[in-house]
Amino acid sequence: MQITTKRHPTEIKKAAMALIISCISTLIAVYFDGLKFEEMGFNDSLTLGVNIIWALVIAWIIWDLYQGKDIQLTLVIVGAIMLASLTYDFFEYGFGAAQVFYSVELLMFVYAYILVRSENSRAWYSKNNL
Repeated sequence: MQITTKRHPTEIKKAAMALIISCISTLIAVYFDGLKFEEMGFNDSLTLGVNIIWALVIAWIIWDLYQGKDIQLTLVIVGAIMLASLTYDFFEYGFGAAQVFYSVELLMFVYAYILVRSENSRAWYSKNNL
């Protein structure tokens, strides 16, 4: 049995790191939401469960990224949902500490999208999907 390793371009590694930072940013935002709204903190089992699922979704996206799958559409769809949620939060609750971290989350998704669309990333995808 031969084990092969794929060399990932720097852009792919940076995109994965951006997604990890976005997930951490989400968890920090939820913490700040919990300080402001008791029903939205980590002590609520629904909120905790949703955030565990969210962390698993991010892990899955990163897994697909490293497997050479094109995640651009996923990033666009999830980013659009994040933007809608952030816009709603802004108009409903104003701009507080939680919204700063939700904004960082969205910006990291945008950054990951830009990195995945780079010339090196596209060449790597093409080479791995032949």
